[in-house]
Amino acid sequence: MLYKGLPILVLGLTLLLTAAAIEFLPETLYFPVVEYSTPENIRIALLKNGELDQSSCEQGARQVANAARAGCPSCKVVERCIRGLDAARGKILARDPLTTPSARLPGGRLTMTIAAADPQLALAVCRQTEAQTASQPADKRLRCFPALVPR
Repeated sequence: MLYKGLPILVLGLTLLLTAAAIEFLPETLYFPVVEYSTPENIRIALLKNGELDQSSCEQGARQVANAARAGCPSCKVVERCIRGLDAARGKILARDPLTTPSARLPGGRLTMTIAAADPQLALAVCRQTEAQTASQPADKRLRCFPALVPR
């Protein structure tokens, strides 16, 4: 009798632990966020996967911010680390469609959203970003996703 119920018990515990990890793990991570805007009023937000400690997060955010400043010296750049994710940022890292164009690395290690007053301009910037990484190794190539398209 015990042997017949053991697989169900193991499955139940696995489901419980998985649900707990999904619910509570993101709250223990630090997420690097870099937001910048161009003089043309194009707003770009970059969100990386979470880090276990704040110093690693700050280092990751600093690297991304320095790259943004090097590529756009006249941009206003804000970098920070946030602990846990709110629903909006969680959706950015998920595969769900977004209301703005987005670019992401394989596996979602980094996701970038692009917003502008003209949606076609935002999409053009997204596609240009993808084209600029085309010569990179496959795991470092950004892929552009138009607004409202599953990622």
